[in-house]
Amino acid sequence: MKFRMVDRVFAYEPRRSIRGAKTVSFEEYQLKAAFGDEAHLPETLLLESFFQLGNWLIVLSSDFTQMGMVVRTERIVFDAPVRPGECLVMDLTVRRYRDDGVLFDGKGCVAGRQVAVGIGCLAAPVPLADYCDPEDLQVLFGEIHQPRKETLT
Repeated sequence: MKFRMVDRVFAYEPRRSIRGAKTVSFEEYQLKAAFGDEAHLPETLLLESFFQLGNWLIVLSSDFTQMGMVVRTERIVFDAPVRPGECLVMDLTVRRYRDDGVLFDGKGCVAGRQVAVGIGCLAAPVPLADYCDPEDLQVLFGEIHQPRKETLT
């Protein structure tokens, strides 16, 4: 089973930045409340959304020849939960893009309020074709790429 944690890519600049979103569905089974808490996207899956968006930037920057494997993160802060029906808008910026590693920073917001920040995520580029079909990803990107002129917060 694969989790698709990026629903839309709004904009990207190869080797520099990417903006995308994950809308949290009311039907996602992983949202069941545990221990009496309100339903929310678990922090691990919120983090996976960031990783997948960063991976899209590596895939797009390499013309569908490479993808990224997360090596480490320096710091991650979760400020607020992301609840069913909310749209997590993520902005990732590249600090360094080299053949041996891509270093990202990112933040996520819901309705203009910051819910998560990630500093220093390092991903090692690897051959994309070793892990998935590049043509399948091109089709998927055609479905989720929705460029917009207005700014989402």
